[in-house]
Amino acid sequence: MREKWGETVSTGPGFSINKAIMAVLIVLIALGALLYTQGCKQPGAIDTITLDEPPVNPFVADSPWPMSHANPYCQASSLYPGPTKDTSEYKFDYLGELMYYPPITVAISGAYPDGNRVLWGNTPAMVFKAGLDGGRLSYIEKIEKEPLNVTLSLIECGLSNAYTLVDCEGTFFVPSIRKIFGYGDEVLGDPYSKIVTKRVFEIPEDQLRSEDEFIAGLNIAYDGMLVFITNKATVGIVSRSFDSAHFLHLGEDEETSNSIACDEDGGIYVVTSKHMYRVQWTGDGLTTNEGEGGWIANYETGGEVGGIRLGMGSGSTPSLMGTGEQDKFVVITDGQDLMHIVLFWRDKIPPDWVQIPGTKDRRIAAQIPVTFGNPEATESSSEQSVCVRGYGALVVNNQLNTTSEDPIINIVMSQYPDVAPYGAEKFEWNPQTQELRSVWVNEEVSLPNGIPAMSAATNLIYDIGQRSGNWTWEALDWDTGQSVFSYEIGSDPQYNSCWAATEIGLDGRLYSGSVTGMMCLHPEAS
Repeated sequence: MREKWGETVSTGPGFSINKAIMAVLIVLIALGALLYTQGCKQPGAIDTITLDEPPVNPFVADSPWPMSHANPYCQASSLYPGPTKDTSEYKFDYLGELMYYPPITVAISGAYPDGNRVLWGNTPAMVFKAGLDGGRLSYIEKIEKEPLNVTLSLIECGLSNAYTLVDCEGTFFVPSIRKIFGYGDEVLGDPYSKIVTKRVFEIPEDQLRSEDEFIAGLNIAYDGMLVFITNKATVGIVSRSFDSAHFLHLGEDEETSNSIACDEDGGIYVVTSKHMYRVQWTGDGLTTNEGEGGWIANYETGGEVGGIRLGMGSGSTPSLMGTGEQDKFVVITDGQDLMHIVLFWRDKIPPDWVQIPGTKDRRIAAQIPVTFGNPEATESSSEQSVCVRGYGALVVNNQLNTTSEDPIINIVMSQYPDVAPYGAEKFEWNPQTQELRSVWVNEEVSLPNGIPAMSAATNLIYDIGQRSGNWTWEALDWDTGQSVFSYEIGSDPQYNSCWAATEIGLDGRLYSGSVTGMMCLHPEAS
């Protein structure tokens, strides 16, 4: 007997079946497995569901949230609905027992032959699958990872495991220091089977720049190649079968502490401590040569790192704005003491474009301060990627009221009202005037350290917040910034989101990692 998320299936000694029917069943099962493993669309099958939706990458799992930041554009926005203002019939689940570090992101699989899906996640110490058992979140299996023989800090190990994805064949790809692991199901097409390591890729020694080099980010190109960036600014691209790889080393003294974005034209967007790059994947190599589609741009990188910031320069994974015939940009927040939101022209710079006075590069289309409503502000900071939908861009405040330079202490203290940051600000690009402007500020909301998500279906922003020292799930109106609901989780430190992302699943569900586990907000009936 085996329980399947609310359904019981049993076989026993009294069950019998003739050989002919058994043969048919075997053929059908084999066919189902074959279809499951060959679920990838052909490379030309890229379409756009709505004007503001990025093109579908056919090599990513057909899922509401198959990868970090939701899609290769790294917008952290979704067509799927989250909770609405009526949360009276919603329930909260907490799933603990993870070791050492939170799962920064989880990846929702595509549908299995039986219609079920699983959540794939990892920490520096383990890999897990989770599902729904009678409507509640539960582990299907957890396995410990191979021990790491490295001298990196816990934060560096966690950063190296942060960005993951599930592909169209159901393989869960996880970077870990200098390797990428491909995990999957021991029994093909069975969501309840054991986790197995399908294959492992390791960066060759001759491509490493430093003994403390590690993979800092992972994405997937629109031809199905995995793309990664190391903390020492080495870009790599490797086939999902791990049988071919290419590398490009960016500036010798540059570092990265965030992931990367990919577009459908082979553009790979990397922000380092010194520059913003478009690295072009040509199909047989990587280049920043403008004649082949790449470019390098300067931006205000700043100097000091503090609060919960994890690296120099920008604190954000690049987000891509604009689809189809829209104006197209790369969006980051920069490293100035008073942080600015910066838009770079993604493709060719318009021929009549005049460099904005005070900016470091003609490619910059906009650069304006993020003040969170305080016109006298001299400092602001965010560690989170800019959440993008259409021409809108949301920045959350992570500037803590603390003098500590230890990010772990600051993450723990970010729960307390006197230390926690307050404020969120939305910006919007006007294609007619070709200007970016602030359209609203919410000065009261506190979203201390989590990555926000946006639902186009409900027009709401979701993120883990705090109110009076209690952890909450907050929802803001995308158009006005007004609070729509606040769902109280509790004051226990285990609910600290700890850099993790809020993600939108099926049936109005929200997910987020926490210090030692995973959280879910879901309708009571589901």
